[in-house]
Amino acid sequence: MESFDNIYESALHRLNDYLETNKMRKTPERQEVLKTVCSMSGIFTINDLLDRMSHDAAFSVSRSTIFYTLTVFVEARILLKHVTFHTACYEFLNGTSPRVYLVCQQCGEMRRLERPELNRYLATVKARLFTVRQPMLYLYGECRKCVQAKKKKVKNK
Repeated sequence: MESFDNIYESALHRLNDYLETNKMRKTPERQEVLKTVCSMSGIFTINDLLDRMSHDAAFSVSRSTIFYTLTVFVEARILLKHVTFHTACYEFLNGTSPRVYLVCQQCGEMRRLERPELNRYLATVKARLFTVRQPMLYLYGECRKCVQAKKKKVKNK
C-alpha cells in the first residue's frame, strides 16, 4: 500500500500539470481539498468530504469551491465521478485497474467489489473503434439493509 505522501505527491503533480496546461491558478484551496481527498478511502460524497474538511482541514473552504474543485479533479483524472440514482459519488483514481461496483437501487449505497476473475476479464475487453482507458462495471440491485427493511415492512403489514 502506498503511503499518503506518495499518493498526495502523485496527485499534486497530475493537478499541477493539468492546471498549467489549462492556464488555471494553483490555489491553496485546491491543495487543501486535494490533501483531504487523498486521505479518504473508498467512495465518498460531497457531504462526506465537507464533514472531513470541517474536522481536519487547515482552513475553511466553501461548498461551491469544493463543487468546482471536484469538477477540476475529475477533468484532471485525479478522481472518478460516479452518478447514482440519489447522488454523485467520487473516488480517488490511482491507476487504471479494472473496477467493479455494487449499487443499491433503493438507497443509492455504492461499494467496490473486489473479484479478481471479473477484474481479469475487464482488463481484456477490447472494442472495435474504441480504446478502453478505465474498465468499469456497475452491478445494480439491492443491498442487504434494504432487502431486510423490505422484508420487515412486509412482515409488519
